[in-house]
Amino acid sequence: MAKYLYGASVQGIQEFIFATNKLQEIVGASEIVKSIEKIFKDNFSPDEILLNAAGNIKAIFHDEKSCKKAVLEFAKLVQQNAFGITISQAVVSIGDKHTQDDLNKLEKNLKTQRNKPSIPLDLSINILKLNPSTAKPAIKKDEDMAIFQKREAFGRFLEDNLRNKEFGDISGFSNGKNKIAVIHIDGNGLGQLIPRLTMPLSEFSLELDCATKKAYEDARDDTMSIRDVILGGDDVVVICNANDALTFTKKFLENFEKETKKTIGKLTACAGIAYCNEKYPFHYAVSLAEALCSATKKHSKNIDKDLAPSSLMFHNIQSSNFQSWDKFVKDELTITNDEQTIRCDFGPYYLNQDGEPQIQDFINTVEAYRCEGSPISRLRNWLGELYKNDEYAKNLLDRINEITAQSGKWKCEIMDKNLKTLNKNLSNDSLIIHKDGFFKTPIYDILQILSVTEAK
Repeated sequence: MAKYLYGASVQGIQEFIFATNKLQEIVGASEIVKSIEKIFKDNFSPDEILLNAAGNIKAIFHDEKSCKKAVLEFAKLVQQNAFGITISQAVVSIGDKHTQDDLNKLEKNLKTQRNKPSIPLDLSINILKLNPSTAKPAIKKDEDMAIFQKREAFGRFLEDNLRNKEFGDISGFSNGKNKIAVIHIDGNGLGQLIPRLTMPLSEFSLELDCATKKAYEDARDDTMSIRDVILGGDDVVVICNANDALTFTKKFLENFEKETKKTIGKLTACAGIAYCNEKYPFHYAVSLAEALCSATKKHSKNIDKDLAPSSLMFHNIQSSNFQSWDKFVKDELTITNDEQTIRCDFGPYYLNQDGEPQIQDFINTVEAYRCEGSPISRLRNWLGELYKNDEYAKNLLDRINEITAQSGKWKCEIMDKNLKTLNKNLSNDSLIIHKDGFFKTPIYDILQILSVTEAK
């Protein structure tokens, strides 16, 4: 008897959530996305759910009629509840048991469906009044249907959530420097792992989802101003106070490895952190966080293709918009003077990887440079001089170290040890080293964190 492997993939989730900088609408959109899982469970009766998280659904129907009902109605229900989201669906006929070939065929069909354009429910025509902020048909003075749905969902969230004081306004997340952080975290190597699974996909997906949520809950504490926007499967997007971003991300990566090891075998993850002003457009910050996550994944895979080690990268946005991480590196993070070219992207920083800079060592180094008597302001001048003349920058660094040693307020030998933990070739006298095929310095990264965070 034929069975049916059903798959659905929701597109436009991040665009739907981050279409605005208003926190109430972001939180409301996040709650709507979370409800997609419940919509499928409550309205359809598959015989087995293999995956139902983060906008990805795979299920098995024994009955053709039930499968047709899901195909005909699920997309409609999702789009009616979340104007601006689109959904792709596909079905593969299978035998008594599904195989990896069946899953591959389903994924291929879903990719084909994603390339087909869909008509949005809030399509505007000339006779309709438009919301000036979104150019979508207005249903109230400052609302289109998507905004209305997000605000309604936020209202329901407040009724159900006792810890709601931190979600009143985006300024509740920012620190004294008006800085927030957007963090994107993604698991490593799931595409290669799933075909080799020895447990059912449904069990694996459930355990992975539980491990991710447990890792998040254990990484945060009551002192943190933090909010999960996407939290499901191995995919995490978080908004938080800039002061908390590095500590939270390190704890999450540690917890993710620990929790997955308990049930499904140790998995790792990579993270990108975009620091920005509280008024900066969220969609640019999210795009940068994704690009940073991809960049650190690429670096990690070069170390170990089978299980890329957990790592992170970050950047403080100072431009008016975001085009690509490569452009940031070229325009903002590359110094070319009369002698050499120096890169300022010293990361990625690793959770635990020999020969690579470690996250905790970097945090320790930043805190050491935050201490009284630190030459960090002079090193900022040194970094500026690197753009002009290599020899003058070397002489200036010698002078900085001489003045710092004479002052006695700051222990140079301790800083030497901190720098050597990042890389054995670093020291107060040698702040530029050869790494990853380039000449690099960690000073820019240190200055970035000091400029966006406050002392504990």
